[in-house]
Formats: sequence, C-alpha cells, structure tokens
Amino acid sequence: MEIKKDTIPLKTKINYGLGSLGLQLTTGLFAAWTLTFYIKIVKIDFLLWALAWIIYLVWNAVNDPLFGFFSDNTNTKYGRRIPFIMVCGPLMSISFVLLYLTPTDSEQWVYFIWLLVTLIAYDSFFTIVGLCFNALMSELSIEPDERAKMNLFASIGGGLGLSITYALPILFIQNVQPYSQNRPIFLTIVIVVAILGAMFLSFTAFGIKERPELMPEEDENLGLWQAMKTTLKNKSFLIFAVFNFMMTFVIVSVMSILPFYIQDVLQVSSESPLGSLPLILYLGFSLLGLPVGILMNQKYGNKHAIIYLSVVVITGFIMVTVANDIIWASISFAIIGFGFSGQTVLVYTVLADVIDQDELETGVRREGMYFGTNALITKPAQSVAAAIAGLVFYLTLYNQDLGPGESQPASAIFGIKLLMGLIPTIFIIIGMIVLWRYPLNPRSDDYKEMKQACSDLHDEKLRRCRERLACLEEENRNK
Repeated sequence: MEIKKDTIPLKTKINYGLGSLGLQLTTGLFAAWTLTFYIKIVKIDFLLWALAWIIYLVWNAVNDPLFGFFSDNTNTKYGRRIPFIMVCGPLMSISFVLLYLTPTDSEQWVYFIWLLVTLIAYDSFFTIVGLCFNALMSELSIEPDERAKMNLFASIGGGLGLSITYALPILFIQNVQPYSQNRPIFLTIVIVVAILGAMFLSFTAFGIKERPELMPEEDENLGLWQAMKTTLKNKSFLIFAVFNFMMTFVIVSVMSILPFYIQDVLQVSSESPLGSLPLILYLGFSLLGLPVGILMNQKYGNKHAIIYLSVVVITGFIMVTVANDIIWASISFAIIGFGFSGQTVLVYTVLADVIDQDELETGVRREGMYFGTNALITKPAQSVAAAIAGLVFYLTLYNQDLGPGESQPASAIFGIKLLMGLIPTIFIIIGMIVLWRYPLNPRSDDYKEMKQACSDLHDEKLRRCRERLACLEEENRNK
C-alpha cells in the first residue's frame, strides 16, 4: 500500500531521533561544559573569553545564511541536505575535539587564539549539519501533527544525549583543587562523545531519504541577495527569530552555568549522587512534558501552547533563583524540564509554517535559507550568554584559584544565581511578548487554506518531477 506523501514512516522518525542523539552529544557537551573547561581548567582571562565570543559573532553573521543558501540550491541523487550531513558530521566531531586540545601552561593570548580559531571551525561544521538536520523535519511533511511527532523523536534522542553529556563529567570530574587535574579525564570524555556523536548522526545521514519533488529546478533560484532580502522581509519569520533568540540564550546560559550552580552554590561534590538529581528530575519530567506539548498543540495551536508552557518555565526559574539546597533546586528543575520539553516539540513547527507560507509566495522550498538566517539571528545568543557570564564572573569577583576547603565569595554566589534564574526569566518574558504578535494561527481558516494550497503545490511539483524522470529514462534508452 502506498504511503501518503505527508505521513512520515516510523523508521524515518527513529533515524531522525538517533541523529538528534548524535547531534546533542557534541553540542550538549559544548553548551554545558565549555565555559567550565576554559574558566576552571584552562583558566582563561574572563575578558578574553568574552572577547573571543564577541569576535566570533562576525563570522557567525556570514556563515549561517550562506550555508543555508548553498543547501537550498544543491541537487544531487542523495538530496540537498543529506550529503552535507554525510560529509560535515565527522568533520564537526574532529573540530569539536580540537576545541579542547588547548596548549598547557601557555600565555593568555595563546588560549585566546586557540579558542577563537577552533570555535569558528567547530561552529562552521555544526551550522551546516544543524540547519540541514532541522530542514528535514520541515521538508518531509507539511502536516503539523507529523512535524510535532518527528520532533518528539528528536526530543527524546536529544534528551538522552543531554543526560549523557551532563552526567558523564559530573560522575568523573572531581570538584577539588586544583581543578585543572581534571583535564585528562575531560579530554577522554570529549573524544568518546565525539566518536559516538558521529556514529549516531550517521543514522540520519544514511537512513533518511529526501523528497525528490522538492529538489530545486533550474529556474527555481532567487539568487543569494534576493533570497536574503525576501527572507528578512517576512514578518512572521522575524517575530519567530527574535523569540527563538531569547530561548536560545536561556538554554545555552542555563546549561553552561549549571555545573557552577551545582558545585559552587549548592556545594555538591562529584562523589555525591545528589549532583545528578537536578538533571534526573529535569529529564524525568521532560518525558512527561513531551506528550503534553503535542496535546496542547492540537488544542491551542503551536503559538499559544508555547506561550502557556513559558509560564511554567518562568515559575521554575524563579524558584531556582531563591533555592539554597539541592532538593529545592531539583524540584525547580523538574518544573523547568516539564515546560521546556513541551516547547521543544513545537518551536520549529512554527518556523516550518513560515516556510510553507513562503513557498506559496516564491514557488521555492527554502528551508536552508530560513534555518540559516534563523541561526544568523539566534546563534549570537550563544555569544551573548558567554559574554554575559564572563562579565558577571568578573564583576562579582569569581575566584578561579580556590584553595582546598575554600568557597566562592558571597558576591560570586549571587552572580551565579542571577545567571541561573533571574536573567533567563527576563529573556523568556521578552520572548513571550514578541511571540504574541506572531500572525499564523493554526486554528484559523486562513491557516487551513494555506496548508491545502501548499499540498496542491507539492502535488504539482511531484507531477513535474515524474515527467522529468520519465524524460531522462527515455533519453537513456535512446542512447
């Protein structure tokens, strides 16, 4: 029996989830432990750390939409997204390892240059892989429920990857002085995670097939500048991108500050099983939040469901800000995990709707440009989070050279709490206000008409694709 073109097979969803696991293994460790590695082990100067991320913004402003444009206009027998994942997945893992192979006992400027160069290399390959990976979800179906289910598998895989990338260092890295003695075990974890990440990502690269009718035809090329201009004039997209910037900042900031929060604020040692309790509850309640997100999407639509779940997340962050013990903090993270996971299932379905609308206006399927431009706007949130963390550490007198039995000063503890709770809360509130103005409403008749028109357009593209293939077969027979 022929499967409907907008129904995604279970095997495809599983391969997508395994790919998400592989992607999260490296990106999760990068987000959660890079700050700890460079501040506590390498002991890079706070201001040089912040400066490297600010300079990196310049490259970030160029590579994302450029890579997206090339992806949109690639046409191979394997598709236009899969070949990039095949090639750049292993290169991403290699550059990820290099990021942490810093020279030892060197000058501060050496650490700065090493961080900047390897950060740019790793981010370039991550950008290509990430935008092509996310584009697959939008391309394989235009049905909101199918996209949400696809993201459900990705969220489960990503959640497992997140637990591994956080738990492994917590289990093996000792919260002792000098902290730099953890370098060998940290590098071992980095290498293992990089290898596993490339292996699991290969399930997506070699286990998913793209839809041939959505490959660009010869006359379907807007040109780089026209494509950029059309994308940046899309009001729905700009609203989504600003919202996603806020959420990206929150996720990156929380993941990078969590080890400091556990070790310096809550004073939980690496030998204590309580060190993993916040993550365990976060992941456990995340599993509960995933189906809730899908149900809320069906009842309220993705926009309103995300806003309602944001209220839950804010509640958790406020509790984190005032928490002083591991139990109270763990309950807070359970609430945050419940709300965040529901949002995760839905966030990129919002952008996928924007892409559907754009295809009707331009006639061209442009996931790469939209995800690339989205990254152009949102990925600088990583730099903003890193820069703010460095500045807060500097202003609150965080001590990188604690002796045995010493604790951080009260000012540094206060700074970590700000970074962990109050500052993310402010960014989420701004994101909610912006998203409220998002115009596409899945419950409206206009939205349903847009989806039907998009489906009809795909039927026409499929017909043309079959005609082209028939012509090629005829030419080959005549030869």
